[in-house]
Parts: sequence; C-alpha cells; structure tokens
Amino acid sequence: MITAKIGKSNFLNQQIPKLNNRYLLTFSRDDTCMEYFLCDRQTGKQISKTLIVSHEVFSGSLYVSRFYPELYQQINCKYLSAACFYLMVHHAAGVFQLLNQCRVNLETDKSVFSQFYSRLQDFHFYIRYARPADKVYLTGSYQKNAMCDELVCITAMS
Repeated sequence: MITAKIGKSNFLNQQIPKLNNRYLLTFSRDDTCMEYFLCDRQTGKQISKTLIVSHEVFSGSLYVSRFYPELYQQINCKYLSAACFYLMVHHAAGVFQLLNQCRVNLETDKSVFSQFYSRLQDFHFYIRYARPADKVYLTGSYQKNAMCDELVCITAMS
C-alpha cells in the first residue's frame, strides 16, 4: 500500500482524491516493467489495462510505454487522467528507488502532447525529438510530491 501526505500541487490535491474515490489502481510487476490496471471501485469493472511504465536501468529514468487510461469514456472524469499518470509515475519511481527529479520519457502524437502532456505542469515535458508521422519523443522530470501516499492505495495484483 502506498500512502502520501498533502503536498504543494493544488491541482493534484484536488484530483487524486477524486480518482481514488471512484477508481482503484492496481499493478503487476515483471522485473523492470510495471503494468497498471484501473478499475471502477463500485462495480469492479476494469476501465483500463494499457498502462505500462518501465525502469530504464542504465539511464536511471522511467519510460512510459503505454498510457491509455480510457477515462475520457467515463462520466465526470475531466482531469482524472492527469492524476492517474502522476500516481503511476510516483509509484514506479518509489518501487524502483529512483531519486527525486528522475527523467520521465515517452513517445506520443504531437497533438496528444499539445492537449495533454504539455499541460502536466508537475512534469515540465518538452519535445526532445521529432519522430516521423507527427510523433514526438518527450522528456520530463519527476519531482516527488509527498501527497500521494496517504490519499491513494495502489495494490499488487495477486
């Protein structure tokens, strides 16, 4: 179980409890790879299973290879994808014992960067490389915010 104290980010302080009240985030670990699962707390229905974060051992960074929480299909879930992303990175950084301000890398569409990742102010994402077909490789930084641990329970899948 992961617990955290209220931190400085007002946005996350508001959104993480909303996410936690409606959804349960669980994970499964395979060596340096973590797969996360988002389920509805009331119905138990799995909302998403394509949430994958890997530890890039040599660079000491995280690579988000899949992040499709499917929350846009749910009612009244605006901003909860951002909270889910932060919790996954927060949890993975703790599990892999990465230092504060480790790098977070991912590849996405240019439009997704503009509409989502560029707005995640806690990560300071920027386009590191342009890729073919309107894809971009992003780099950001994870800075530990002690808020998550008391507010959220992320449990291991059995």
